[in-house]
Order: sequence, then structure tokens, then C-alpha cells
Amino acid sequence: MPHYIYLIAAVLCFVGEMFTMEFSLSCIGIGLTGAWLGSWLGLNLWWQVGLFIVVATIAWTGIRPFALRHLYDKVKHIKTPAEDLIGQTALVEEAINPQTGEGRVKIGAESWKATAAQALPAGARCQVEKLDGVTVTVKEI
Repeated sequence: MPHYIYLIAAVLCFVGEMFTMEFSLSCIGIGLTGAWLGSWLGLNLWWQVGLFIVVATIAWTGIRPFALRHLYDKVKHIKTPAEDLIGQTALVEEAINPQTGEGRVKIGAESWKATAAQALPAGARCQVEKLDGVTVTVKEI
């Protein structure tokens, strides 16, 4: 097999890695680079396949965990807007009655349906404890 085919496949894996961000395609691309080296040196197909397997396995078990831990660590700490609500201060717009499930709070410029462990009068300040669908659970400050 011509050695440039391995290089084309490796480059495609490295380009694909930019879209996945898992370092999986890069490990395959590194393995294909090993197979390319075997092909370039004139080794037969079985040696090329063996080099691919060995190099890709070393990359998968040795390099991938390091890359995921150090290169992509910051991606895990991004909060969604819903998660960002937790801990914010809210103002009770409509009195919260836990028995009937009625009540609304204002968080920033948005109005949310709210529930609480105890009744809260309108105008009270509270803090968001959790978000369940479109209902926030609050506690009095």
C-alpha cells in the first residue's frame, strides 16, 4: 500500500479531532503515522498493521489520559445558564405557598415559578437552592 494513503488518513483524523475534542481521533492518527513510517521503510502489510495497533494503543493508554486531564480540563467547568441560577438572590413577586404550589420569584429580570419549604410573603428576599424544570426551589435569607 502506498505510504501517502496513511498520511492522508492521519491528517483527516487530526482534522476530525478539532470537531470531537476527545483525543480519540488523534490517537488513531498517531497510529496511522506509525503505519506510515512502516510503509515508508518498506515493511510488509502485517508489520504496518502491527505498528498501527501498537502505536495507537500506546497513544490511547499513555497520551490520551494526560491530554484529557490537562488540555480539555477547563471545558468541564462551564456552567449552563440554568446551573448559574443556583445560589442567586431572588425577590418574591407572588407569595409562595408550599401546600398549593403557588408562587413566583424574580431573579434578575426573569420571573420564575417557585416553591419553598415554608411560606414566603411577597417582597421577601430569598436564595435559589435548586432548579427542577421551570420551577426553582428557594429558601429565605
